[in-house]
Amino acid sequence: MPVNRNALIRYRTIDRCLQNRRRKWTIEDLIDACNDALYEFEGRQQSVSLRTIRMDLSAMRSDKLGYNAPIVVTDKKYYSYEDPAYSIKNIPLSTRDLGTLQEVSQLLRQFKGFSHFDGMSELINRLDDKIHSEQHQSPAVIDFEKNELLTGIEWLDPLYKLVVARTTIKVTYRSFKASSCSDLIFYPYLLKEYRNRWFLLGEHKKDQAILTLALDRIQGVTPLPEEPFRDHGQFDPHTYFSSIVGVTRNLGERPVNVVFWASREHAPYIRTKPIHPSQLLLEETAEGMRFQITVVPNFELEREFLGFGEGLKVHSPARLVRRLRNRIQQMAELYSPDV
Repeated sequence: MPVNRNALIRYRTIDRCLQNRRRKWTIEDLIDACNDALYEFEGRQQSVSLRTIRMDLSAMRSDKLGYNAPIVVTDKKYYSYEDPAYSIKNIPLSTRDLGTLQEVSQLLRQFKGFSHFDGMSELINRLDDKIHSEQHQSPAVIDFEKNELLTGIEWLDPLYKLVVARTTIKVTYRSFKASSCSDLIFYPYLLKEYRNRWFLLGEHKKDQAILTLALDRIQGVTPLPEEPFRDHGQFDPHTYFSSIVGVTRNLGERPVNVVFWASREHAPYIRTKPIHPSQLLLEETAEGMRFQITVVPNFELEREFLGFGEGLKVHSPARLVRRLRNRIQQMAELYSPDV
């Protein structure tokens, strides 16, 4: 049963009053106490009606809120708790509440690398302690993909702050193909996660191109607050990824229709989990299905296709077919009996 903020303030105020057995509480006293509490919390004068307080008392007595408060009336006008030790703050959590708290605790633990969550460790521990005190520990039923050995994650928080502050940076970077590091003057626009790796997208000052930098290849980051920040007119984070699979693309390339066939063993997986949102089913036969997606071909798309092995064949465009054929031939050589 959803409860609004004002109602919660009234319930807690009534609870506090009925716990105080040093005085007798009439319904008018409870109204005055609730009015004072609402003024304290909301900063404006409110007038709680007699009907509202009667409904609050009825709700607290019932099981609607899970309180089942033992509220009694003596001398036909004084309200109190029959059990002196009772308080709505002592109500044990329901099974549903415990399940929700466990899910929240597990979700919070997934946020690593951001300083915003450093201070939440104690909060999560207290939350876990509360759950444990209410019931026996149970195994997790949600397991998020994560890589505990992921490098470069230490850059996530400082880069996040620099992106938010729109600060130009110098990035010392070494790609997998480079033999040494190089320094880039970079305008950071966006942090992007793909397959449990983090990437920084932004504009390279020298050639004004949008680059995708893997955080695990970054060797150093130096803020350059004196260097004016520059926006790239063609970069829109809301649309940049709409025509690609993964994180890399060339802004100058246009999406093309990619037609591919999947065997009957693989086709159901591709049909239920499309490779790209543009995916269309063109044909279905006993041997398999033919699909089409409209994307800018890139390395991630090639890797996706190759991951299906002999269960998938790309028909067009010709340039993508040639690239895949060359890579497959190189793979075949690795498994040649003569090697």
